[in-house]
Amino acid sequence: MTATPQDERAWAGQAAAAIWRRLESRDFAGWDPYDAFNGERLPRWVGESSTARRLVTQAVKRSPVPLQPLLRVEPRDDAYTLGHALLAAARMGAAGTLAPAGDACVRIVARLRALAWREGPAVGWGYHFPVHTRFFSYAPPTPNLIVTAFVAKGLAAAMRQGLCECREELRGAAEFVLQSLPRTVDDTGQCFGYVPGERAAVHNANMLAALLLCEAAELCGEEEWVDQAVACARFTVARQAADGSWPYSEEPYGRWVDGFHTGFVLEGLARVAGATDDEALGDALRRGVRFYVAQLFGPGGEPKYYPQRAYPLDALSAAQGVETLQVALGDDAARAVPRQLEWVRTHLVRPDGRVAYQVHRGWTDWREFPRWASAPLMSALAGVAAEDSAP
Repeated sequence: MTATPQDERAWAGQAAAAIWRRLESRDFAGWDPYDAFNGERLPRWVGESSTARRLVTQAVKRSPVPLQPLLRVEPRDDAYTLGHALLAAARMGAAGTLAPAGDACVRIVARLRALAWREGPAVGWGYHFPVHTRFFSYAPPTPNLIVTAFVAKGLAAAMRQGLCECREELRGAAEFVLQSLPRTVDDTGQCFGYVPGERAAVHNANMLAALLLCEAAELCGEEEWVDQAVACARFTVARQAADGSWPYSEEPYGRWVDGFHTGFVLEGLARVAGATDDEALGDALRRGVRFYVAQLFGPGGEPKYYPQRAYPLDALSAAQGVETLQVALGDDAARAVPRQLEWVRTHLVRPDGRVAYQVHRGWTDWREFPRWASAPLMSALAGVAAEDSAP
């Protein structure tokens, strides 16, 4: 028997609440797929070689058992996790599944304020671990656009529900984008860098900058920030492929397409299109959604990592899929992948709130990673549950 939308919303609310309880019992702290270099037992020479850094990072990420105890990595809280927790608390408060939501939001905002990077009027947030990729490296507490955007999204949701006053932080996040990040400007629009000093054109980061600017503009009364968001959207739309997709980056090393980054782009584009009623942006959004649905989900609602390769089926791809199709785009998009929530329920979330990291062919990786898996899925499911209550 097929679940009704009401059944799915009820389950989503129950699952979000169970994940919340599990995360709250651990003070929203945990390990991360990329936290190897927080280990106290790593030899110093490993950090001196870029190749060794990448190999160690990937070994910890891909190991089927947690290596953090061996490396003596302490579970930590993280601004990205707390941003999603704030968003989930606001949504669960709206749905009536978390009481008192206001107290939870006030506590989380206080922690986010303590973790914030500040420089003049700019406020930003970053990861709690050193980042080492094949493209660049940076150390905490370097703020980045992805974390700052998701924190701002949580701040905005809590403000709309009247649960806390966060205009100063939202304004500071907008100033971080506009004043602290490099930008590329041409006749199509503009693209903000991922971190201070890094100019690479990364489309998902640029569209999350657009989302942040729209959120801040609405709640801080700065209409010119919407114009800045439109310029971001036009830059990224101008580089949409004929099939409706976007590469991760315009750099030669970043030409792949994947599920959760495409979801970020579509969510940001939907936010700008909704704020402006721009027909060209709306057309690009529809083309992007068609590609997303056709190429990045399987017949059972499973979230594919890449168009050409499904596995591993990743919790963040699933969480962003729910957020993009169910929450940001609504009923028509949700119906395009009708078994999406059923797949999440069957494969990713246990009744006690434990969330799997990845599903592989023949086995499931149940390592718990709040930032990557539990917190994003919690906020997305809370958004589904709060659908009827959204302001």
